[in-house]
Amino acid sequence: MKLIKNLPRRLSKSGRLESWALFKCSDCLQEVERYLSSGKIAKSCGCVQYKLSAKAITKHGGKGTRLYHIWTQIKQRIFNPKNCNYPNYGGRGITICPEWANDYIVFRDWALNNGYLENLQINRIENEDNYEPSNCNFVTAKENARNRRGQKIKNIEIANEIRVLYNTGNYTQKELAIKYGVHQGNISLIINNTIWKN
Repeated sequence: MKLIKNLPRRLSKSGRLESWALFKCSDCLQEVERYLSSGKIAKSCGCVQYKLSAKAITKHGGKGTRLYHIWTQIKQRIFNPKNCNYPNYGGRGITICPEWANDYIVFRDWALNNGYLENLQINRIENEDNYEPSNCNFVTAKENARNRRGQKIKNIEIANEIRVLYNTGNYTQKELAIKYGVHQGNISLIINNTIWKN
């Protein structure tokens, strides 16, 4: 800031006389009164910091949206060893392309141009591959449940076979889960016609 003129000394709250001056902000050209010592070292009246803060807040306008949450959760699963899902993602080598990892706007634009809707979830087409444009799409929760790692039930015929075997009374859900190599929860969803509906 540029010193314009010295002002009369003033009493501080503690009762000491302090030197004051009138300065001109070199950024916004506003005249401001400051302690003489602090005005000499200040780079602006505070307008620069305000502009930087405002820019950070409005950088992409996505914070708080569902899509922004999806993006942050992907990064948590991949980069944060304390995240409960890390062992199934970052812990086994799944990663995210640098373009998405470093820039929410790039991820957002890809999502909006590739079928994102509020009721859909992001899905990796090949479960052993990474989060990147060529391996991701948006699907319903039910479709996503079918695509999970270790999911061996790939069509309605196998799902119907599980229902038939369960209805014979000869198999428990746990036994069917072992037989088909899936989680017991998936067997329950099939039996209750929640996924792979008839």
